[in-house]
Amino acid sequence: MGKKYLPAVQDETDSLPGGGSMSRPTQERFTIAEFADMLGFPVAALNAIVVKNRTIVKKPYYNISQLAERWNVSRAQVYNILREAEYKVLNTASEDSEKRQSWRIPASVVEKIEQSRMEHLPEVAA
Repeated sequence: MGKKYLPAVQDETDSLPGGGSMSRPTQERFTIAEFADMLGFPVAALNAIVVKNRTIVKKPYYNISQLAERWNVSRAQVYNILREAEYKVLNTASEDSEKRQSWRIPASVVEKIEQSRMEHLPEVAA
């Protein structure tokens, strides 16, 4: 497996005509091992951070299957939740497609639905 690199930004100064100067960022590349060493972290810990951050990138839109997986429910249950929430969602199907619909749900709607459905667990009688 090849080395993994993380960019590091530094400033360089360029001379401008008329005697002025301008600072511009440049990039150097470090391996994860070098970067971990600079920060004093174990390489495995830095690798775990990189992998975790790679997987939690927020999407602007979700489709029905992605929400079913995210919420660990069926696609039918996702449709029920969306209908109940009454938020508008985006239909990305072409106008020619009368039968097939392709829904995209904005991340902001997903967050609102999740927040509105959060509740405390009820007390259980012993």
